[in-house]
Amino acid sequence: MKNTLKKMSYFVAAAGLAGSVSVNAAPGISYNYAALQFIDQDVDDYDCNQDGLRLSGSLELNDDFFAIGSYSDVSGGRCGSEAISAGIGYHTLFGADSSMFGTLSAENISPDSGDSDSGLIVAAGLRGFLNNNVEAKVELSHHTAFDGNTVLGGGVAYWFAPQFSVTADVGLGSEASEIGIGLRMNF
Repeated sequence: MKNTLKKMSYFVAAAGLAGSVSVNAAPGISYNYAALQFIDQDVDDYDCNQDGLRLSGSLELNDDFFAIGSYSDVSGGRCGSEAISAGIGYHTLFGADSSMFGTLSAENISPDSGDSDSGLIVAAGLRGFLNNNVEAKVELSHHTAFDGNTVLGGGVAYWFAPQFSVTADVGLGSEASEIGIGLRMNF
């Protein structure tokens, strides 16, 4: 009897854990979100390491198209910059739990010392769930501002609540690379 009660308590605990995992699971791939990240960037041409905050978001316009935007302000030693971008994207399903997307954005980068420059960002990627709580993405983008920068990026989001996740991203670029950690909220 004692072993049976012990086994039942393990079963109840496992069922409770499984239930809590599904309660915390994200509602699916969403293009309606706001995110805040701490980012650390290395800019090759200026031998510059800078860090700061980035606020970004996305808003679905209909079933296929979405608007995107971001604002960042970074600083470091003898360098720093402010960047703003806005654009439009298209997404489509790629399997049951994933989505392919493409975006076209305009960006303006204003270094703390020096002239600002504007350009376009063209990007394509894939987002999907690895399990109920972990979403991953991979993206290839090209930025035309200044000398240009082609970036292979990736990231994960751990959904600790239905609408909230912690995020970690990395971008390996031809002229600038960065890492970022933060929070994202779906709405």
